[in-house]
Amino acid sequence: MKALLYILLILLNCFCLCNAQYKNLSAIPESIYLHTDRRVYIAGDNLFYTLYLKGNPGQMSKYAYLVLRDRHNSLITQVRVDIRNQMAFGSIYLSDTLHSDIYQIVSYTNCMRNEGEYSFFIKEVVIANRFDKKLELFDSTSFNGLSTMSPGQYSVDEIKNENLIVHLDKQFFNTKEKVTFSIETKDIPGDTISRLSVSISEIVPGIPDEPSISSCFNNVAKPSITIEPRQNRCIYHSEIEGPVIEGRVLTMPQSGNQSVTGTMDIENDINNYTILVSTPDSIANMQYTTADSLGSFAILLNHYYEGKELIIRLKESAKASIELDNKFELFQPFTPSELFIIPGIRSYMVRSRNISEVQRYYNEKSEIDTGKIVDHVLAIPRIYYKSFYKVFPADYLPLTDFVEIARELLPSLKVRKSTDNYILSCTDTRNRGLLNKEPAIFLDGVPIDDVNQIINLGTNQIMRIDVLPVNRYYGEMLLPGILAIFSKNLEINNIQFRTPTIRFQAFSSLNNTKPEHYIPDYSNKHIPDVRQLLLWDPEIILHNTEKRQIEFYTSDLQGDYRISIQGITSNGLPLNWSAIITVQSKSN
Repeated sequence: MKALLYILLILLNCFCLCNAQYKNLSAIPESIYLHTDRRVYIAGDNLFYTLYLKGNPGQMSKYAYLVLRDRHNSLITQVRVDIRNQMAFGSIYLSDTLHSDIYQIVSYTNCMRNEGEYSFFIKEVVIANRFDKKLELFDSTSFNGLSTMSPGQYSVDEIKNENLIVHLDKQFFNTKEKVTFSIETKDIPGDTISRLSVSISEIVPGIPDEPSISSCFNNVAKPSITIEPRQNRCIYHSEIEGPVIEGRVLTMPQSGNQSVTGTMDIENDINNYTILVSTPDSIANMQYTTADSLGSFAILLNHYYEGKELIIRLKESAKASIELDNKFELFQPFTPSELFIIPGIRSYMVRSRNISEVQRYYNEKSEIDTGKIVDHVLAIPRIYYKSFYKVFPADYLPLTDFVEIARELLPSLKVRKSTDNYILSCTDTRNRGLLNKEPAIFLDGVPIDDVNQIINLGTNQIMRIDVLPVNRYYGEMLLPGILAIFSKNLEINNIQFRTPTIRFQAFSSLNNTKPEHYIPDYSNKHIPDVRQLLLWDPEIILHNTEKRQIEFYTSDLQGDYRISIQGITSNGLPLNWSAIITVQSKSN
């Protein structure tokens, strides 16, 4: 007996150690680095980016969120991106209505929100409007804004990267010259794959090079900030398996912008509610989950729902409302620094604005190349795959309401009136008896409360009716028969639900995009080449022993250009390399 007890104690100790190690592994925080094609843009341009993610191997988030906001903390752009192989790339269109100002890009994963906003990646960019002729904001002598950083904080403590070798023959080049250089890795494990992005852009005078990916990922000392209480009120779920919708059921009605219905009391007002998620469609669909004792819930959303309008509601009647977590909500305000308030920045922006006008005049704008679109394997959350029978009302004489439709066309269903309401019952055709409860009713693919919400629908409004007059289990949920009605004009939009309900537009990720590689057209020599961005390639893939050759063409613009290469290996090692080249006229 003592020997058995001793063995059990050893096993328990091993289990605790393994569990602690697993928790420590899960606790490794994720980090993001965002490499952009440049720092100064003209309203109407595209901002190109490559996002790199570092975290737990095999347990990293599959989605990241990008926010572009102005000095008033208004969100200009909010997008979600798919992360594959620790990276994502794409572009954000900068509306030509944006004011000339300093803007901030913020990027993070849902998992990083648990660490607080100090863990987010932030970056400032300048956007100038081509119709803004004065640009007073960027006159350093008239700038009165408050700065949270001193210029010395922007000096880059460059971490030397000896794992990336670039062969560049010279530093000075002529205008319209073809430039070729090669990239290779060194001292990388044999089966490691490196993914890189390359930017070659005109240098903005006075602005130092931004921190590299190596500096970012190796900088573990981050400033601490005060986190708002409501920011840390729940734990945000890691989106490792897929997108997650999180929220709370609030038992007291709240005012807000969301449309909430349903204020009926229930005998025991507990928080173990069932939350239903579905979307209007030609098939009955649904996901569901149960809220915990605090009313919090989370749903691993099926890819079928991406980009669609969702109807999220409680199954139970309650005096409550549903509040969804806003993944784009930021609590720390953005105060522009003085990074771009330097002598010469205004004249550089005026020049950039004039260059943009020349490009528009000659219709010279880089085409966008849509890369591989990530396709997800869809397992549609169908409520059923085959009905017992289908009815197409157009095949019969017109009937004015659903009472007549059930009586004349649906032999297993019976509608009767009780007081001022109608009740639907269903005959179990398999066991030849009545089912105990009213069958589950779906209208345009969405579950509704009861038959009274469809009682006025006639055959001229209905396209198809599916009936399953048997008990069916959907997960652990018992459905005592199913009635699915599909209308001609989405009648679900006219339904007033009796339980707390909100409509929510599900996110869809941006496609992978990049500018098409520039090839000079020598047949149109009269068109000036005034590109300030000579090259942006967001997806260079290198195997360990591979040497990749990169080529680009200089433009007619003389000056200094920075080559910035950032990347990461499949085992999480950051890679970077930077150099400055000069473009001059042939006469020089």
